[in-house]
Amino acid sequence: MLIKLKKLLFVTLGVIFLGFAYIGAITPGIPTTFFVILALWSFSKSSPKLSKWVKEHKLFGKYVTDWQDKRIYPTKGRWAMVGTMSISATIMYFTVPVKVLIYALITFALVITWAFRYPGSEEEYDNRVKNNKKIGWLK
Repeated sequence: MLIKLKKLLFVTLGVIFLGFAYIGAITPGIPTTFFVILALWSFSKSSPKLSKWVKEHKLFGKYVTDWQDKRIYPTKGRWAMVGTMSISATIMYFTVPVKVLIYALITFALVITWAFRYPGSEEEYDNRVKNNKKIGWLK
């Protein structure tokens, strides 16, 4: 019973994350790759069939496979994220208390730092491997 409940929870989370990814694919400012990766993680915990479906998806498959195999975070996605965060920070500057803005800017800086630690393309990945450089944070 507990295993079925856990499986249902992960499938539900995967569907929610995939829904956000679809919204992100058509709506500027909402990340796509991040939510697809979370959906794949959720499905890998619960449903091999759904996990395979995401990996072979015509819109998301390449991003998921690149992330899973080589930890590639697409350059376009990174710059879109920076642009979105910049717009959000500008809006927040005029609408929220300074303390909230500072927390948001710290969070934005940490996320951007994290994202830019990974290669943005297969060429960059290959160069890092060839030169024996780290792929991300740990490798």
